[in-house]
Amino acid sequence: SASASASASASSTTCASCKKSLPPTSYNRNQLSKPPGKARCRICVEAAVKDEATASREARLAKIEDAKRAVADAERSGDVAATLAAESRLSALEAEVVTGLKPVALGKGRGGRWRSGRSGRGRR
Repeated sequence: SASASASASASSTTCASCKKSLPPTSYNRNQLSKPPGKARCRICVEAAVKDEATASREARLAKIEDAKRAVADAERSGDVAATLAAESRLSALEAEVVTGLKPVALGKGRGGRWRSGRSGRGRR
């Protein structure tokens, strides 16, 4: 009976989050490959992913609210350049929420790999 309890404990894994001893079928393969005490069951992993997505969305919405306040402040100051910069930042943040893509900064630096010192003369 000692070997039976040893094999039962070997066939179940304790979840690091909920502390329940669950069968291997309750875990994803990558969670089972983690060291003892680090694996989380599917339910806990899904809950963590959902919580992280909610927190990320709330953070993005808070950034948008801050950007809206910055636009209002810039408009009150009358500084056209500051207003344009604030509006651009707000637009980029709103687009990121809609598309899920982060903005790409264009026009930084001069030239790139494609120039390599030649000035449009073709191959020589």
